[in-house]
Amino acid sequence: MPLARLWRQAADRALSDMCVSASTGWALVQVGRLGDDVRQTDLANELDVTQASLVRSIDQMTAAGLVERHRDPDDARVSRIRLTDRGRTLVTTIESKFATLRHAMLDGVSDDDLATALRVAERLGARFLADRAR
Repeated sequence: MPLARLWRQAADRALSDMCVSASTGWALVQVGRLGDDVRQTDLANELDVTQASLVRSIDQMTAAGLVERHRDPDDARVSRIRLTDRGRTLVTTIESKFATLRHAMLDGVSDDDLATALRVAERLGARFLADRAR
């Protein structure tokens, strides 16, 4: 089973008591990290999702009172997203749960082993990107 899928499943379990999926949780975390008034297109790129799927997620997060969507005052074609106070509080909890999960999954993995794994993953990623660009 691919590592990314295992991570998502573990993250879903970590957030299960919050009634938030890992994908929604990660989207909220990214809004928090990218800062208030992040462009919707930038968020979609960061999350590596289509605009259409992100719109559905943002609609759900808006309905739950976690984010607000508004038009850019300088360009009405651009939608911007910001966390609400409730969303900020939730992001703090999600970040904590994700940190606990990372700590548990990396327990016993040396810094050297982790650095090697990351270096190999980065090289593979670069090769896949170069191959895709052909």
